[in-house]
Amino acid sequence: MARPKKVSDSEILLIAFEVISNEGFESFTFEQVSRATGLSPAALVKRFKTKKRLAFLARNQKWDENMAKMNTTKISELNGLNGIFEFLRLIAKSVDSKRLGEHLRWLGTEAEDPKAKKKVASYFAETRGIFRRLVEEAIANREIKKVSDPEDLAMTLEALVQGSIFQFGFLNERNIERHLVSRFRSALQPFTS
Repeated sequence: MARPKKVSDSEILLIAFEVISNEGFESFTFEQVSRATGLSPAALVKRFKTKKRLAFLARNQKWDENMAKMNTTKISELNGLNGIFEFLRLIAKSVDSKRLGEHLRWLGTEAEDPKAKKKVASYFAETRGIFRRLVEEAIANREIKKVSDPEDLAMTLEALVQGSIFQFGFLNERNIERHLVSRFRSALQPFTS
């Protein structure tokens, strides 16, 4: 008899998130994750109990990965107005999904979970802080006009990202990066002319 394949919970959650991204949070099954991981559906149920719990843990791990990407050297090297647009490209890569609308709907159902709220709030605060730094550098570099409150502009930009991602989830277009860049050019136009 063959020995069972050893796969860490982290590896399973990474694979599960990919399955969920393709199939949707409401549509994926333990059987699909089983085929992708090489583990039996029973082994997955034993480890994760429910489909909802597996999806929740996979999503939380993805949030953690996205947060880790925010702290990389590449982010700290971004500067000014070009940095704002490069940061948008990084955000677009971290959220692009074939079933984004379904993800957003599913995330909405988890909005009351305190752990989920903390992760989302932490992610938003991190992105807002990066935008604030980039706005302040763009002002110092004279790439944009001085604004009375860089924190307020950073919050507006961060809210625009979140709103655009939510709206994008229900569009037929598949290029979220182009969508975000277009929205930001419009939003920053009064400060650059």
